[in-house]
Amino acid sequence: MHFNLLTSKPAGNYASIVGNINNLVEESIADANRDASLIEAQLEQHDLSFSQLLHRTKFPTFIYSQDRLVFWSDHSIIPDLDYPPKTMRPTTVRNAYGAFLVVPHKVQYYDVLVYIPLQIDYRISNSYLSSGLQKSIFGNIAAALVLEPVAHLHHITTSDGQFLFALDFGVAKAEAGTGSLVFLLFAAGIVFFVLFAVYRSRILFRKGKHNEGVFQLLGFLVLFRVLLLVLNLPFSLVEIELFDPRVYAASFWSPSVGDMAMNMLLLALIAWAAAYLYKKNEVTNQLFVLPKRQVRQLLVGCFLALFVLLVVLYQFYYGIYHNSPLVLDISQSLDLTKYKIIIYSIMFVHTASLCVFTFILATVVSVLLQQEEKAWTYKVFGSIAFVLLILSSWLTPHLSGLAFTGVLFWVLMVVSAQYKHAVSFPYRSYLFVFLIVAISALTGATAIYTHYQNELMEYKQKFGRTILEENDVLGEYLLEDVAAKIAADPLIQFKLKGPYVDPYFIRRKISKHLPDYFDKYETNVLLFDSDGLALESADSAVPTLQELMARYNTPQTRTEHKNLFLVREPTKFNTRTYLQVIPVQINNWQRGTIILQLSLKKLLPNSVVPELLVDQKHNQPFRADMLSYALYDGGKLSYSEGEYDYATNFNKSLVNRSEFYRKGTTSEGYHHVGIRNDKAQEQILVITTEQYGGRELLSNFSFLFLFFTGGVIICVFIGLLLQRHSFKAYSPNFSTKIQIFLNFGILLPLLLVSLVTASLVTASYRKDLMRSYEQRGESIQENLRRVIKRDLMSQKNWLLRHVTEVAAISEADVNVYNRYGRLLVTSQPLIFEAGLLSQLINPEAFAAISERQALRVLLDERAGNLTFNAVYLPLHEGENSDQIAGFIGIPFFNSEKQLDLKLIELVTTIMNIFTVMFMMFIILTFFASRALTVPLRMLANKLKQTSLTGKNEMLAYEGADEIGMLVQEYNRMLLTLEQNKLELAMREKEAAWREMARQVAHEIKNPLTPMKLSLQYLQKAIAEKKPNTEQLIDKISHTLITQINILSDIATSFSNFTSMPEPKVEPMDMAEALRKAVDLHHDTATASITTAIPSVPVIVLADESLMVRCFNNLLLNAIQAVPTSRKPKINVSLEIDATGKVLISIQDNGNGIPADIRNRVFIPNFSTKYTGSGIGLAVAKKGIENAGGSIWFETEEEKGTTFFIALPLAQP
Repeated sequence: MHFNLLTSKPAGNYASIVGNINNLVEESIADANRDASLIEAQLEQHDLSFSQLLHRTKFPTFIYSQDRLVFWSDHSIIPDLDYPPKTMRPTTVRNAYGAFLVVPHKVQYYDVLVYIPLQIDYRISNSYLSSGLQKSIFGNIAAALVLEPVAHLHHITTSDGQFLFALDFGVAKAEAGTGSLVFLLFAAGIVFFVLFAVYRSRILFRKGKHNEGVFQLLGFLVLFRVLLLVLNLPFSLVEIELFDPRVYAASFWSPSVGDMAMNMLLLALIAWAAAYLYKKNEVTNQLFVLPKRQVRQLLVGCFLALFVLLVVLYQFYYGIYHNSPLVLDISQSLDLTKYKIIIYSIMFVHTASLCVFTFILATVVSVLLQQEEKAWTYKVFGSIAFVLLILSSWLTPHLSGLAFTGVLFWVLMVVSAQYKHAVSFPYRSYLFVFLIVAISALTGATAIYTHYQNELMEYKQKFGRTILEENDVLGEYLLEDVAAKIAADPLIQFKLKGPYVDPYFIRRKISKHLPDYFDKYETNVLLFDSDGLALESADSAVPTLQELMARYNTPQTRTEHKNLFLVREPTKFNTRTYLQVIPVQINNWQRGTIILQLSLKKLLPNSVVPELLVDQKHNQPFRADMLSYALYDGGKLSYSEGEYDYATNFNKSLVNRSEFYRKGTTSEGYHHVGIRNDKAQEQILVITTEQYGGRELLSNFSFLFLFFTGGVIICVFIGLLLQRHSFKAYSPNFSTKIQIFLNFGILLPLLLVSLVTASLVTASYRKDLMRSYEQRGESIQENLRRVIKRDLMSQKNWLLRHVTEVAAISEADVNVYNRYGRLLVTSQPLIFEAGLLSQLINPEAFAAISERQALRVLLDERAGNLTFNAVYLPLHEGENSDQIAGFIGIPFFNSEKQLDLKLIELVTTIMNIFTVMFMMFIILTFFASRALTVPLRMLANKLKQTSLTGKNEMLAYEGADEIGMLVQEYNRMLLTLEQNKLELAMREKEAAWREMARQVAHEIKNPLTPMKLSLQYLQKAIAEKKPNTEQLIDKISHTLITQINILSDIATSFSNFTSMPEPKVEPMDMAEALRKAVDLHHDTATASITTAIPSVPVIVLADESLMVRCFNNLLLNAIQAVPTSRKPKINVSLEIDATGKVLISIQDNGNGIPADIRNRVFIPNFSTKYTGSGIGLAVAKKGIENAGGSIWFETEEEKGTTFFIALPLAQP
């Protein structure tokens, strides 16, 4: 605990903050003194001109001459105009509207007061008005200003030590200085925990335990997330606005925007884990070996899983719209605050997760469709779609569009699965991402459409019940309690004593006693003394208490509560005025009377004033000025209000429909709802609003689609930056390049045109709006000019009545100022009573009209955060007189709102056009690229068939474009090729026979040498007449027979190789052929063969007999390659990879192939075995390549060799 003396410096966590504030205050005082010096120089020349002085000051400046205000530089600051502070040094003053630091200066007989705003107090908090300390000085600190030098508080002083004010940070905020540190430590803890979880999982990943690693990582993070929710972290440690439930709260799982963001990040991690496990577990290969029953069950499950994902996505969107106080409907507001961007980003993360899940489902379905009959698939899918569409239309109509979207998605997936080779895989992925983005955007737009309709219907019902109520029962009960509190308030009793009554203080005190329930009423306070005379005015026209009681204390106006009267105007339906008479006992012999006049607010169409004057927490998402309503009594129109013309446009037959009262009906662009009066069934209240329909739905879809598309583009760029090397290796095909370039070639011009159009139309809107304001101002000026002729400027009551009538006719607020710039009367006193504007004219308007003789002035002004336009015009004393009698001020508080409405309409229209055209061009560019590449594909197919041995056909192409030139060159090449083919064939034939002769001679020469040696040895033995001649003859005979057999095998092998028949290319079951070859060599005594061959047919285009011979050669080589010291173990597998090719592998456990001979394995007559001819692998390679496949091997010495065969699947 510490104490600060008056001269001591602040201690504790706030020392640096207070020191910084003190420096800023001293700088502000120095700026104020500098501005005052400039003004002094002007005043010393006896030149008091608004035009000369206006823009010389940084802070609001007021100049008095003999206690009369003669100059002001700002009309938004509200000082005490008639009683300026009497001070000779900088001092802090406070009034009902804030606290100000006043810097005084004296120049001759002028008093110059520079006001430095310290704190603004609007006493109302909403989207336009925000009270609090001046941020330019205090920043974002939370503290209270204290004008007395309390010892233990933090003092702010001038440079010479003079006390200005103190700062009370309060006990509740005592730990504010450590909040940032606590949050940083907490964030660091989260990061370290996540890194620990990742580290533990990577250990399992390195061991090949992918499933365990993923589940461990998810387990750590899910448990940690639940712990954060249970402990309400980090909000229980530091009150961060992002985690504040007051900003957003949905449920235990999403108590704030920050928590929802963390949930979405966790969902994205789960999506990544699903994709990772799908790849690592080779789920695609496992799908090929599933039995037929499980295939069908899995197909049905995948179909239904998508609809579940869409319903979850819809509920996610609806929950955000329902629980967020922000207006997320782009057709209602274009404001993009930081929290809106965060929420939209959360939606994008959810969409990205949905994209991953749906991609897995689509991949599974694409693989399973290859194993199932088309007829069964179509029947089952059609049945599921029919049932879901019927059930959704019947039980949940708002989800029927969602069901149709899911059906359309699966139709596209089933069709694309059967023609997947028509489009490259990268571009298919590109189209798939945009399809999911469109589905998510459509789901979000549907959710906000449903939410808006439900909220609007609820508001209409509530509004209708309020209208039909004859009296406000709850309000009357609350008023009785309020009257008792006001009568017993000692401060009010003291202020009523006199001799000078302070009506403004009493009104402010009474407003504190009124609960928020009465925000829908306009409040007026009348004060009377013991004799019943009005305390605020000496005007004899003001009624006395006795006159008011005689007028309103009648049987028709009395209520069941004492001294409470309800007044209704018989000519108007929706009017209700309460008069609460409150006797206040001042002392034993004196009693005053307060009358509270509460009138139900009447809202003008498109008026923003009520929004300025209502607390945000009680402001409804819909406004009464959006509605029109009418009362039908016995089928006849008895009263109507609003812009809709019921007498002409309303269809009376609608009242006979049951849905008219249940959910309303739509007719000619308007939505009508009927409410019957429970007390008078023949009375029907009809409430009407403009239809919220397809245009708004498309606008929200367009915005979400474009936002998500922008997110995709940003993610792609980030991915390219992180994977630059992989991107350089990526080479898309020509068709994909055409589609991508066309899309971006359309996207960029569309974007540019949209921006230019928006800019031009916005400028035109603004110009037309300003012109209409000036015309309305001139019309009001002409009306009020007649008042001047009758010399009514000095009679406020008459002037007020006339101004009010003109304001009602013109639907605008009108302020009349006297010739000195002081407010005389206004049609909207609430603005001035609330402290939004002072009772002074805008000084720029005063200077322009009074000093520069401007006919009118249109200015931009501010009330809180609201920017609006105001027109000022002069009022002359006579038609031909130049003498100014006063000024007219017409503030158009709805100017920004009207411009926003125009901008919303413009921006949403551009977005809709942009989105529709972009999506159309995505589809058109797909077909355009297909059409443009048809000749290229035809040329590619012909090039594939071009050979030196077969017959080559010329291409027929009639175009004279670049492709035509390429075709001509191709045809010319064929002619040259045909001319050279014969000559080349002869040369190749001669070279082949020479090579064959050399190979045959080499192979025959090997066995002839031992035969010759054996015969020479036999001749020598016979000549020498050795005794074992017969044995030698027998032995050498056997040797000769063996060598002759070898020669016969060699001759047969070469004969087979040279006389291989032309392959018969036809559909064959590769799995069955491989299975037969394995069965032929599967002898458990000599070799162990394990297989992984799918039970379902795997169809390719090849010669079956040739494939069987190839498999036999490979299996025989694999068995023979194993040394005799160990038993051969052969692994045979067949699978289909992601590119749609059949991959066969035959692995042995032999010694492997040495590095020096690996490049000669497929050469004819090369063999590593003594008894081999070297023809087997050459025959296998030739047969596989004839079928359009390829063969290769991977070997490791002393461990074995694996031969791979890749063949394309046959197209269905």
